[in-house]
Amino acid sequence: MSKKKTKREKHVPIRMCIVTKKRKPKNELMRFVRVDGKVIVDPKGKARGRGANITMNLDLFDEASKKHLIEKALNLDKKLTPEEISILRKDFQAAIEEKKFRKGSKPVVVRVGKNGKAELIDKK
Repeated sequence: MSKKKTKREKHVPIRMCIVTKKRKPKNELMRFVRVDGKVIVDPKGKARGRGANITMNLDLFDEASKKHLIEKALNLDKKLTPEEISILRKDFQAAIEEKKFRKGSKPVVVRVGKNGKAELIDKK
């Protein structure tokens, strides 16, 4: 009697958005981290420090900044300045575009042909 090997499903970590309060898989959210009193965007989700997650939508980021949800979630001593919020917004937008381009954390290879056209190749 031999046992059939079944393929195990990979564990998907679940996190909660600080704006919508909905639970989603970690890769569908963008993480903000407090590092030495500063707030940074952590697109890979691996930076050390206290973190807060927001759904990847600029409207939700704007709502979080208006209601000071980022400061509350990260236990900041002072409120973020408008300059800091605008920098975070730009970083947030860039990180969203990068995540959509990369399709998760897979490495990406771009091959340029002789005709000068670039083609995307997913490494597996």
